[in-house]
Amino acid sequence: MNPNLNQDTDKNMVIPVIRKVLTLLITLLSLACGDTLDDLKSLDNIEVPIITSATIQKGTTLESVLGGFPQLDAFTRVDLSQQQAFADTGYSSDNVDQITLKTLTMKITAPDNENADLSFLGAMRFYVQANNLPRLEMASAMPPQSGEREITFETVDDDLKSYLLEGGGEITIELDDARRPEVDTTIEIKVIFDVDINLI
Repeated sequence: MNPNLNQDTDKNMVIPVIRKVLTLLITLLSLACGDTLDDLKSLDNIEVPIITSATIQKGTTLESVLGGFPQLDAFTRVDLSQQQAFADTGYSSDNVDQITLKTLTMKITAPDNENADLSFLGAMRFYVQANNLPRLEMASAMPPQSGEREITFETVDDDLKSYLLEGGGEITIELDDARRPEVDTTIEIKVIFDVDINLI
């Protein structure tokens, strides 16, 4: 039997326990020092980001209307417990109390000249859906203005835990009155979820 294998296994089991104990000690220390409720809340919350991108082809004489946003593999089956930022904590989906959408941004990464902006897109809405659950709008934005290369979406405060754990949910994007850009345009979408962890 490989002794190194046993050592690695023991290490993988001990590290999550140490993290939980340290987090609990920090919480108790903060209570003793009289920190505010907001400060305490941040101790048991982790941010889980998802960053993805897509290139939208420029319009042509025959095709100028953008019927929909390109399919994004990162949004096809979203289970936050499988994301690296969550896995690194040593917690499991059983430890999650609540999941909310903290921020959602969209920006152009190419081309890098000022002539390329997001004004070819209309109003946008992000939805999340999962089996046996109603489709839920989680973010929206008005049509981008000329010159805007990055926008921040309005987000909802709904608990997304039922959608984004155990099997995962699908995130989709709806566009209104969008057209294709004048040049091939690469857009990056960054979503940050706030995951509330039960420490006890």
